[in-house]
Amino acid sequence: MLTWNNLLFYVAFLGQIFLISYYIPGKILKRLQYVHEHFPPEQYPKLYPQSIEKYVIGQRVFKIANWVIVLIGFAILLAVIFVVDHSTFADDGYISEFWPMVYGAIQFLPAIFLELSAFGQLKLMRKANTSTTRTAQLRPRRLFDFMSPQLFGLTIVMYLAAIVVDLYVHEFAVTWTHDTVQRGIVLSATNLLLVALGAWLMYGQRLNPHQSIEDRSTQVRASLGSFLYISIAMSVFFMVQALDDVYDMDFLGATLLSVYYKVIVAISMVLPLRSQCLENMNFDVYKEKV
Repeated sequence: MLTWNNLLFYVAFLGQIFLISYYIPGKILKRLQYVHEHFPPEQYPKLYPQSIEKYVIGQRVFKIANWVIVLIGFAILLAVIFVVDHSTFADDGYISEFWPMVYGAIQFLPAIFLELSAFGQLKLMRKANTSTTRTAQLRPRRLFDFMSPQLFGLTIVMYLAAIVVDLYVHEFAVTWTHDTVQRGIVLSATNLLLVALGAWLMYGQRLNPHQSIEDRSTQVRASLGSFLYISIAMSVFFMVQALDDVYDMDFLGATLLSVYYKVIVAISMVLPLRSQCLENMNFDVYKEKV
């Protein structure tokens, strides 16, 4: 039975396929190709601790993996549209959250591979670094040098609002098995994890031994900003989940989850990419010193 709820899900799921497995991977590949074309290993050897062939193979694997995931997404969408399974596709238009949740997990696999490859790249760069000269920023690193105080305050307000709204709509029922407590624990644990990651980025060891101080500051600023927006998005989503328990909006669950995935990915990947413009980065640090 085709309803407007189903149509909303189809549009949201198509957007999930396009954004996470086509648009963002395309942007990443273009950045990598730009770096290889404008900063070749012959002139910037410190940027390439491995042979250029390995990077080309890695990019090809990343591209193919995302195209395969795009095809999987269309197969799932067709299955939802044409396969009538009353456990997931009810007569009232209900579509299970299982579809966007499992597909979202599959979509994150290439990004995980890319992150692991980036950490391996930085590890090799540190190992190959023979320079005994170390640079440090003399000015102390203050929190609000890297983020807006207003955005930081809004993040805290939204976190508290999510907890209070959840408690209020459930009449302050506090038991370990209740959704309110479980959501509060997940939201608090995630925020603590983001705080720990932010502190590590600000005060931890520099992963890239050649990166300039200005570029590192830009990177930290972009990462911390994305952490704040992720926290706000989680707070909003958890408030919607709490209202869903009361006002019975289960028919929108799959659509909202798909939209939530897109928002999180856009915040965590698109915003940092736009904030760290390649044309403004200092690549001279990767040249071989005479």
